Amino acid sequence: MEVSLEKGIRKFVFNRPQKRNAITLETYETLTQILNKDANNDNVIVTIITARENFFSSGNDFKCSLMNPEVDHTDIVKNMLDTLIKYPKILVAVVNGPAIGIAATLITLCDIIYCSDRATFEIPFIRLGLSMEGCSSYIYSHVLGKSKAAEMLFFNHILTAKEAYRLGFVADIIPHEKLVEFIESLYRFGSLPLKSVVRNKELFTRWSRHALLKCNEEETEVLKESLESEEFLHTVTSMLQKKSKL
Repeated sequence: MEVSLEKGIRKFVFNRPQKRNAITLETYETLTQILNKDANNDNVIVTIITARENFFSSGNDFKCSLMNPEVDHTDIVKNMLDTLIKYPKILVAVVNGPAIGIAATLITLCDIIYCSDRATFEIPFIRLGLSMEGCSSYIYSHVLGKSKAAEMLFFNHILTAKEAYRLGFVADIIPHEKLVEFIESLYRFGSLPLKSVVRNKELFTRWSRHALLKCNEEETEVLKESLESEEFLHTVTSMLQKKSKL
């Protein structure tokens, strides 16, 4: 992952295009550590999360997790999500392509989501034998409405960029070829007054913060059970075997 700080803007860029920008445990830990420091860093006003090339992220790197069975990755992910929920500065996600699984849920903890016209959003937890994570059991129904959220969560409906904009899931759709230019335009917000940003972010998130933290805690407990289920182990083993034959 690329990390930079310039003109009041912290930028995280997922950069594993050969793995469709799958997220590793190290990436989660890096995000958590830097965001916790930035919470008290007066030089950071806005934080942007985006990615390289054609994928935003395919979600968790299951192979990485399976190769480190001694590490409880659910707690690592939970800590990162808690950090996003409590983060006192402005969080912006710029989704450049498909966002799958945890990638499609962690962005909902950002204050603003922009997306490329090539972006899609998919949360295939049930198909994988898993349970909901990333506060998706709470946020998706609040943003999309109960029926559309259930269609995504239970029937694996893939939300298109146009649907996402129409339903208010994203603030705007950016032509893919203009994404770099668009991200550069966000740097003008790095000069916003810090105390005003923090004060208003506190008001903006105060009423949902406790609910999100509780949701994250309970989803994590259920997810731990799901990760030990035969359904998940069978699904992920089959998936990795198919990839190894390619």
